Order: sequence, then structure tokens, then C-alpha cells
Amino acid sequence: MNYRTIKRLLAKIRHFPLHPQWFAYRGESQNHRAIATHLSGIILDIGCANQSLRPLIAAEHHYIGLDYYDTALHWYHTRPQIFADAQYLPFAAESFDNVLLLDVLEHLPQPELCIAEIARILKPRGHCVLQVPFLYPIHDNPLDFQRWTLYGLQQLAQKYSLRITATKITGKPLETGALLFNIALTKTLLNWIKQRHPAIIFGIGIPPLILLVNLGAWCFSLLSIADEFMPHSYQIILEKI
Repeated sequence: MNYRTIKRLLAKIRHFPLHPQWFAYRGESQNHRAIATHLSGIILDIGCANQSLRPLIAAEHHYIGLDYYDTALHWYHTRPQIFADAQYLPFAAESFDNVLLLDVLEHLPQPELCIAEIARILKPRGHCVLQVPFLYPIHDNPLDFQRWTLYGLQQLAQKYSLRITATKITGKPLETGALLFNIALTKTLLNWIKQRHPAIIFGIGIPPLILLVNLGAWCFSLLSIADEFMPHSYQIILEKI
């Protein structure tokens, strides 16, 4: 079994505790449905990838998916409605009711330009749903530039006359710890496969270990209170003042 085959198999089980990133994906469908309830009017999805939220938006609203040309065509093989740079949006001021920016901001070399552009194109009282990772490995390299705490996001929003109206902090300490451990474990296995390293023989024990770590962290997290100490991601809703 080669590297690409393993990645394809993992993608099919991402909502099950056998997946190393189960804690990142297990609430994905519910999260998307919750986001969709906030969307109406003219909606811009920046970095839309496969446009997973589009089917959840009512037909009377107008969805526009935007992505960067090289990222869409050469990395993810997707087709947005518009190709553009998130830091220089090709739209008139105050032309959108809602903007989505989900797991995109960390991939921009000048993220403040993007926030300024969102503030410009949003209608007064318009909203932006922004989601970013926090304790999470480097991904889509070399286009992974920064991480923010919630306080950093608040400061960034205020600078461009946006206020946070809702906050979602995802990942109790044990959940985030399990997520990072399992990603590290899987990355090590994938490296062994690519290098044809003799240690690959130990790979047979990794899937049950991932399952044990995920279920153990989940059970013990049920017994712990909400804790903002080490989340793996943040999601905020911004309103244009």
C-alpha cells in the first residue's frame, strides 16, 4: 500500500475515531449547518475549495465561491465561480451581506489586507464567519504563515471596524493533545512508507493505537469542564460596525 492510497483511505474515514484527525473533523457537518443558519442575501465564500457549504444555503440566496487560481486548479482540482487573490478582492464596496473565511487566513502572506478587504466589501451590519486553526501542524506548505490566539483575532477585527458577535473555541486540552499526537504518529508512518524504512513493520500497531487515543481522550474530556487553555481552532462571527 503506497502513500497516496493511505491518504485516500484516511479521507473516507475522517468522521470515525480511527482517523488521526477525528477531533478536527467529527463536528464538521454540524458546524457547517450551524454556519449556514447565519447566511443570507449575497454570500462570498473566500477560499471555497469544494464549496461544501453551498448545498446548505437556501436557493433564494446568492452564493459566490472564490479561490486562488493556483491553489484551486493545481492543489485541490476545484472550480470556483471566481478566481482572485483574497488580499485584493475584485468587488465594489458594500456589496456583500455575508463573507465566509474558513481556514484561509493562515495561508495569506498579508492577512491584514484580507481583513481590510472584507471590511470594505461588507454591507453595514454585514457579517463574516472566520475560522482559523491554532494548535495545529504546518499544512499546505509553503503557504502556511501564521497562527492567532482569540485575543489576536479581536485586535485584528477592531483595527478594521469589525466587532466579534460570537465565538467558538474548539478543543479541550486532552482532545487537542490527542489530535496532535495522532497526527505526529501518522506523519511518522507516512514518512516510513515514503522512505521504505524497515520500521514500517511497526505500522500495524498504529491504527489501533490511534483508536485508543481518540476514544480515551474523548471519554476523559467528557468528565472535564470547558477549557480555553489549548484549543486546536477558533471560529468567530464578525459584524461590520
